[in-house]
Amino acid sequence: MKRTILFVDDEPNILMGLKRMLRPMRDKWEMLFAGSGPEALAIMAAQHVDAVVSDMRMPGMDGPQLLRRVMQEHPDTIRFALSGYSDQEMVEQSIAPTHQYLTKPCDERQLVSALEMAMNARELVPNKAVLDKIARVEHLPVLPEIYNRITAELAKGEPSPKEIGDMVAQDVGMSANILKLVNSAYFGLPRHIAAPQQAVIVLGVNVIRSVILSLHVFQSFEHMGRASFSLPMLWGHSMRTGAMARTIAQHESLPKEEVDHAYIAALLHDVGKLIMEAHCADECVRIYEVVRAENRRVAEVEAEQLGLTHAEVGAYLLGLWGLPPQVVHAVARHHDPLPKPGALGAADLVHFANLLDHEIFVFNEHYAKATPTPERLDAIGGPERYADWRKHVLIMGLGSEDK
Repeated sequence: MKRTILFVDDEPNILMGLKRMLRPMRDKWEMLFAGSGPEALAIMAAQHVDAVVSDMRMPGMDGPQLLRRVMQEHPDTIRFALSGYSDQEMVEQSIAPTHQYLTKPCDERQLVSALEMAMNARELVPNKAVLDKIARVEHLPVLPEIYNRITAELAKGEPSPKEIGDMVAQDVGMSANILKLVNSAYFGLPRHIAAPQQAVIVLGVNVIRSVILSLHVFQSFEHMGRASFSLPMLWGHSMRTGAMARTIAQHESLPKEEVDHAYIAALLHDVGKLIMEAHCADECVRIYEVVRAENRRVAEVEAEQLGLTHAEVGAYLLGLWGLPPQVVHAVARHHDPLPKPGALGAADLVHFANLLDHEIFVFNEHYAKATPTPERLDAIGGPERYADWRKHVLIMGLGSEDK
């Protein structure tokens, strides 16, 4: 089935250029073109649109206004901004309602790749009721104490980028938000940024202050009531799993890019739990009641009750946000008991780092403990290699037999 893409720009020459550039995609995409925000909304009211790509500066209804309307009225439509990144004010207005931001001029390969990856990510979530809730996510919740520490640092006369970066890296939601921002085309960076600390330094204190304080991009968990699980424990698990995945990748002498992918995927592997807790609270309460009463795994009960897991939910949002496909893939299948063919990669490292942390640290005696399947162990060379990884992370001080 063809996917439908709507391009919106008030300059006819831009639309004509897009038509010519994307002519090779006619067999895969149905492409629609609108010269204004109201025209785009009229088209979307008449037919389903998989993705909308909008210019930012348009008379009347501008790009951010259009994309926010799309987010509210057509939440399952993927939202792209296509504009120059030098207009900081317009960029700031479009951060929340935009999944990804591409800059003009944008070549065919970049545009097609970004749209295809985002639309493929949406297929990870078959439950439309859950998908509609997640698709409206503008940002991820953060732990109140981390948020308060960062705002206090930003209020100083000369805040330290290093201190702020270290604080950001201590929260899963904050890390995901900052990495989404720094790796978009908002700032035109020529390389991928893998670590939250590096992202803060690259963006600079002024941008971080604008994003966190002025735009209220971050929402604190303190306004959400009681969570279904321990947020500090989730944070600790995510931090340790990221460190373990990076340590194992370095131990296996993988290329730096693969090490980075493994680290960030492991750090964010449970980000779907944050999303579901913030936007599917009632469902989460029921899921965790069953998990504790029947001593079962969270992902197993999620799949039973919702037809999806937090792994797929997290991968879906990260895919919409344009994180590398290796990261999205690793997050999506970090519970997968069966191996996939290919060389050792981020998906394997996240899977086993997650298991290692659950093995070394007891989170809840009422949660069933996951263990590696024989198939996954065989795929990495047998249980001896897993034992070697376990020994290595313990030597590096990432776990303790007594905890």
